[in-house]
Amino acid sequence: MSTEGTAGTLLDVRDIEVRFGGVIALDGLSFTVARGEICSLIGPNGAGKTTLFNCVSRLYEPSSGSISFDGHDLLRMAPHKIARVGVARTFQNLALFPALTVLENVMVGAHTNGSVGFARAMLRIGVGAEERRLRTKCREILDRLSLGHLADRPAIGLPFGTLKRLEFARALASTPKLLLLDEPANGLTHGEVDELGETIREIRDQFDLTVLLVEHHMAMVMAISDDIVVMEFGRKIAEGPPSQIRNDPKVIEAYLGAPA
Repeated sequence: MSTEGTAGTLLDVRDIEVRFGGVIALDGLSFTVARGEICSLIGPNGAGKTTLFNCVSRLYEPSSGSISFDGHDLLRMAPHKIARVGVARTFQNLALFPALTVLENVMVGAHTNGSVGFARAMLRIGVGAEERRLRTKCREILDRLSLGHLADRPAIGLPFGTLKRLEFARALASTPKLLLLDEPANGLTHGEVDELGETIREIRDQFDLTVLLVEHHMAMVMAISDDIVVMEFGRKIAEGPPSQIRNDPKVIEAYLGAPA
């Protein structure tokens, strides 16, 4: 939703500016994301979409502005604490461990909220009841994403679309409130993109999530988004539901393509 400052707002981005030397990557960007919605960021390459993701996940430090998430000032938090307050992210390129099993890959995400760290868990130091709890939790996530039958298989050699779902499962293992999806349809076939859109809606509903999506596949964006923020040169040029965005003259000219 585009209403700012309401009780239903989960993420509030205000006047964010990011500079790389003399280049302004984000120029006073502001928008909000309501609890439970799928909000998509769209715009040409170089518009600043991934830069915004990197600010929310604390990989980049903005020059100015504020980012509030569920009552937390994200810009005052250390990057390693972001997952603990409920923010999870996937990346454009898969960042899985091919030699680990599907279940072990998911457990990597779960250990961000556990008292036993990932390294200790892999070395089996100080594990026990917690590891059993996490294994059960992660198997349940895999079952809900129709990946349970692959739990004990190595990730290497699995189809690309399956690996995308596995990356979702790993992100969900940290029990996020907000899931950042950075071009999840990249590399998928047309049929897989359609399936991905359904998966995103399903996990939003099943896991009571809010989703912030960066994506170039416009058919999927228009089909699953509740709200769309359109960016150009680091600025917001439009915001609203798909029905409004697809008919916005500024959006058509800047991104969707001027009519012939």
